[in-house]
Amino acid sequence: MLLRIFKSNTLFSSLLIPLVGILFWIHSFQAPQLLDIKLANGAMPLYYLVFNLLNGQDFWQVFFAFILVLINSFFVAQLGSSFLFVRKRSYMPGIIYLMTVSSLQWLHALVPVHLATLCVLISIYFILDTYHKPVEITFTFNASFFLSLASLFYLPAIFLFPLVWIAIFVLQKSDNWRLLVVPVLGFGAPWMFMWAFSFLNDTDTLLWKDILKMLWTDNNSYLLEPYFLVLTVVIAFISTLGSFSVIAAYHRMKVSSRKYFVIFYWMLGLVLAAALGLMTIGIEIVALSTIPVSFFISYYLLSDNKQIWKEILTWIYLATMIFSLYFYK
Repeated sequence: MLLRIFKSNTLFSSLLIPLVGILFWIHSFQAPQLLDIKLANGAMPLYYLVFNLLNGQDFWQVFFAFILVLINSFFVAQLGSSFLFVRKRSYMPGIIYLMTVSSLQWLHALVPVHLATLCVLISIYFILDTYHKPVEITFTFNASFFLSLASLFYLPAIFLFPLVWIAIFVLQKSDNWRLLVVPVLGFGAPWMFMWAFSFLNDTDTLLWKDILKMLWTDNNSYLLEPYFLVLTVVIAFISTLGSFSVIAAYHRMKVSSRKYFVIFYWMLGLVLAAALGLMTIGIEIVALSTIPVSFFISYYLLSDNKQIWKEILTWIYLATMIFSLYFYK
């Protein structure tokens, strides 16, 4: 029953995303917590511009964060429907993304990663849209440009930059040296503008000191917390089933779908490598890792075989998210 609701592609399904979001966030609306700017891991200048607009306004910070998560959830769902690499059109990827991100109380705040995630999703759209377009300079530039903007909200997003080059070889099959330079130009433009602005305001030295300090701050203690490990095991188990499902159907997929999943595997690999290898990255990285994970899980759950087991796994997934919401503080 629950799985059938999640799998549907109706008007009710589109309303399910905000409804589930409200249920997960209602306590945060009732008792909003003002975010301590010192705890905003990876915060960069563009984030401070947004944060300062809502500084001191507890409810509106939480509400704006909620709206960002909703937008990101709809964007995730739309990616699957637009490029058709999941089995059928469905809002399930968006629902999976929403529940996973909303299950962490720490992310019920205007943290930098929510703003960065929106930019990353826009970048992914441009990346996927380069398929079968040899030497697609415009979209390649746009993809790297939005990844750069993401890193100016949330610094660790910079580790996704290689994804643009990977996409050039996987989707465009091009080794044209001019195309390989385009990502550098697209990514470098916002950073050059930021550096020039900070230089003219005589804050460039302070900016680089903040970045270096950020890189040496230990924020990865969450990796060994029991509740997070339980959450990770459940997500990893169902994601692995999803990966096996993708691999099993790989030769029956459209060529485009195969290549899109290759991109998502690379994305997940880059995010996990950064999260496990760098002490500066905190639990907020879940918002980025959940993007590819939501597609792996959805691909498995949207298949028509072994429905009873998929129904059980859907309930386990939902129960785990609710458990994390109430017990993992």
